[in-house]
Amino acid sequence: MLLIRDITRADYPVVEELLDSNDLGVGGAYSPEGQEVVVAELHGSVVGIAEFQLDCDFGRDEGRPDHPREQAWLLTMAVADAHRRHGVGRALVTEIARRTQDAGRTFLALVPQDGDDTADRRTFFRACGLVPIEPDGPGAAWGCPVAQILAAEGVATTQGR
Repeated sequence: MLLIRDITRADYPVVEELLDSNDLGVGGAYSPEGQEVVVAELHGSVVGIAEFQLDCDFGRDEGRPDHPREQAWLLTMAVADAHRRHGVGRALVTEIARRTQDAGRTFLALVPQDGDDTADRRTFFRACGLVPIEPDGPGAAWGCPVAQILAAEGVATTQGR
């Protein structure tokens, strides 16, 4: 059974390898300082990771006034190749949406990382309900209300509890 949980220090080496294998590594020892991090664990092994911030004002300070308030920001997400297309990524996004809502935020935003699998990443995020919220292109922000993500997964929202 898939378990989404907070990262522990024991996970750092595996997370570092997972990020590196997805071309998302920082080239050194993994350190999640200043970020919230959850991992997806299956049969005792970490198979996915997501780094996020629950309180983010991306855009407003950079002259992007149309960005919604009360947003959380998905920074980095990676799933082991062997576990893609098995619900791991969607479970990570859903957990972040739940935590976002619990923190009183109403919107989840991100910038899909560029790379060899950019099209696949964009297709995945669209399937989760996230869409471009500014003119589409490299570095464009995507997002959607967390209630939309949770409703699609059948998770009770604050309004529905």
